[in-house]
Amino acid sequence: MRRQALLLGLSLSLGAWAQQVYQAQPTDDVWLYDNAFNAGFTAILRVWGNGQDAVDPINPARPRSEFSYALAKWRLQGIPAGRQYQVLQAQITVVQTQPPGYTRAEGEQFPLEARDLSDTSFVEATWSYNTNTTSPGATIFGESLMTNYRTDAPFAIPIPLNAEAFEPYFNAAVNQNGGELGIGFVSRLDPAGQGGTRFYRFYSRNDGGGRGPVLQVVYRVAGDVNGDGCTDDADLLSALFAFGETGANLPADLNGDGIIDDADLLTVLFNFGNGC
Repeated sequence: MRRQALLLGLSLSLGAWAQQVYQAQPTDDVWLYDNAFNAGFTAILRVWGNGQDAVDPINPARPRSEFSYALAKWRLQGIPAGRQYQVLQAQITVVQTQPPGYTRAEGEQFPLEARDLSDTSFVEATWSYNTNTTSPGATIFGESLMTNYRTDAPFAIPIPLNAEAFEPYFNAAVNQNGGELGIGFVSRLDPAGQGGTRFYRFYSRNDGGGRGPVLQVVYRVAGDVNGDGCTDDADLLSALFAFGETGANLPADLNGDGIIDDADLLTVLFNFGNGC
């Protein structure tokens, strides 16, 4: 019984060791709108669409006044390049200002979307609408939840990201883009309703209260069971010895389905040598 408890404790500690957490606010964020004022250093980002489209189909890089986006980018510091990573969980959280110009039902109908960006060449300090080339793409990594909606105070808007869709984008940022990861915030929400106030209005990184967007990613080196940063024989043996085990928080359960099986072994084999 004592041996089982020790093994369980070791298993949980290895699982926690293998996982890493990145959490930070953007290094740059801008308000992309043709009539934006102080777009690069504004403390407030604003997002809206035309009720049908979230991104201007004519010119997404320099949209018409019917559209407003927010662009943000993060420097993924502390995450070594030259490795493939498995994204276990990812979320962006923004803080809506008080009061929101939309109802909870409208927020649920027209969510705030987190999308890929065509590039991360924009720099807050030298931002210019007229020369901008960065535009939101078609991939929607996640949509906002209105679980914290309120009218009497600012509230957090979580945007859970689909780990499977976000993972290759995350790896490309680490390994091909010098550690820069860009996100475009867009929405179909039409400001024409509610007296022209129906749009997302949330704090930027320049907010004095520190309420800017926060990206959190829980990740691990793909195939790395023991958390030493290298997928090798030790990880393969760990998966083999644990084969058939079921439960939560098992280090060798690489796909998180609650059972250690062929899928987990294949993950180790496909990533063999990763990070070594």
